[in-house]
Amino acid sequence: MLLSLDQSSRRVILVDVFEWLKRLRTTARNFTLPAREERGARNTEKVNLKPYTPEPKVFLGQLAYLQLSQFEILTSELKYSPNTQYKAELGEAAAKSFEKYRAISKKIAAMGIDPTDAMDPFVERIETFHSRTNGLDWYETVIKIYLVSGLLDDFYRRLAIGLDPITRAEVEKALKDTKFEAFAKKVLIESMARDAQLGSRLALWGRRIMGDVLLELRAAFDNRKLAGIAKTKKLTIEEERAVNLASYSKLEPLITELIGAHTMRMDALGLTA
Repeated sequence: MLLSLDQSSRRVILVDVFEWLKRLRTTARNFTLPAREERGARNTEKVNLKPYTPEPKVFLGQLAYLQLSQFEILTSELKYSPNTQYKAELGEAAAKSFEKYRAISKKIAAMGIDPTDAMDPFVERIETFHSRTNGLDWYETVIKIYLVSGLLDDFYRRLAIGLDPITRAEVEKALKDTKFEAFAKKVLIESMARDAQLGSRLALWGRRIMGDVLLELRAAFDNRKLAGIAKTKKLTIEEERAVNLASYSKLEPLITELIGAHTMRMDALGLTA
């Protein structure tokens, strides 16, 4: 986790992540594989996430706080809704979002763990993520949660493969609800039809959000575990960078899939990703 590292290590990781994102940008939006001559330099194999799934407390703690924070954002936006109909519909969608959190927190409690204890280590990181992606108005917030929740729900469903079958099934069931997604698509399409400039603004905002979501996704992994390096081994800055890039390479096929899904969500709104 980024928060467990010292300042210099965190700086190295963030620099490497941004370099990695730049390298992915030109090809990751498509589902097709890179050209044959490029495949030697890129990882196009299917990612087996099972060995990298965090322990249940860590996995569920992160996921629970993500759901709770999204619910908090949605409820705080109720008062800014453009009309009463949207306010009522957003209220119903937010309630469904809270049910996702409640299902996950109940699972944590059933394991004999206090849900707040499981969530607390991730509060600062997730709050920092939300502060970096804070929308300027109601519409930017709605599309942010539409894109962020879709991407991260997709990701955590995939990452749940390493959990025990019962926990995995409960996570997949909790993340299955699409009430907010349906609401967001409806109101954004209606609103952009009334205001052509809104569509241009939201297209730019949606593209900007993608990079921040990938940073949050990367923080859910242990770089050393991905690269097969012992946690206790001391590394130079250059060695640490090599470990980071090795771990990012393993995730490229997964990131490509997720960016493809992001593109489809933008397409569903009539926007270019």
